[in-house]
Amino acid sequence: MNQSRPDTAFRHPRHPSKDLSAPHLRALRKELLLVRADVERVELAQATIELRQAVTHFSWLKFVIPGFGGARMGGGSKTGVLNTGTLGALLKQYPFVSSIISMLLAKPLRATVMASAKPALKWGSVALAAWEAFRIWQQMKNESSAKAAAQSTATATGESAVEKADSAESGY
Repeated sequence: MNQSRPDTAFRHPRHPSKDLSAPHLRALRKELLLVRADVERVELAQATIELRQAVTHFSWLKFVIPGFGGARMGGGSKTGVLNTGTLGALLKQYPFVSSIISMLLAKPLRATVMASAKPALKWGSVALAAWEAFRIWQQMKNESSAKAAAQSTATATGESAVEKADSAESGY
């Protein structure tokens, strides 16, 4: 009564990838990861090219993003000096400016600048609104005085015509 059965009689059949040894699986996974990295690198390059094409009408961008304008170090220029067409080239030529910008962008100083900028912006906008209201009031005043002057001259010429007509009737 003792029948010999294989151990795998009631198990699910294994997938062919499970038959690979561990080093082969690691090599396969490594290749897959390398291919994914290459694909993502190519997609990133294409997205960068599309972004550059989309923002070519922003000419100010070449001053902000180093290398966006295509300016390079002195080799191609006629004078052999640094081409200061971009902000990055300026910062390379004047490292003191870079230090000042870094200091300005530091968080404690930035916080104090922002804290003082908010009231300045608020009161500046109030002052601008008051100035514009004053200019509009002056224009309205000048227009009303011009209308009054035009009406007074029209009234004066109209009275003189009436006086002339009255004097003509009376014989003078």
